[in-house]
Amino acid sequence: MNLAKALKTKSRLANKIATLQNDIQKHNSIPTEQERKINVAEMMVELDAAVQDMIKLKLTIFIASTPMRETILKLAETKSRIAFLRGIDIHEGKGKESDNYRFGSNDETVYTVEFDIVHVRTEVAKAEALIDKMQDELDTFNHNTDIEI
Repeated sequence: MNLAKALKTKSRLANKIATLQNDIQKHNSIPTEQERKINVAEMMVELDAAVQDMIKLKLTIFIASTPMRETILKLAETKSRIAFLRGIDIHEGKGKESDNYRFGSNDETVYTVEFDIVHVRTEVAKAEALIDKMQDELDTFNHNTDIEI
């Protein structure tokens, strides 16, 4: 199986684990007179096995992806940078959004920015292009790297 397929398998296994956990939590306690439709003890055994499978799968993926580790980390940090950039206040010009206004003053405040909307959007676009490039490299690696499960 290639690494891309292993990542999809990991996602499906994570969903299975979440479903089992949810079902066990919700169906463990039932009224005494009610018939138990779900065997939570069997589900717990299935959950434990699925968690062990997940550990093995994650370890295999981790080892196989070692050559791309730097790219994976850069990808995550670049995504964080985009979130940061999008959070920069780019409000400029006259406004009543100042602390004075919040405390009852009607004084207008003139805002200036170090990084204007054009700069921020340009930086976001550069980061998105870098993400696309790294993701393409990662996708190619994942499709071309075979692993044994």
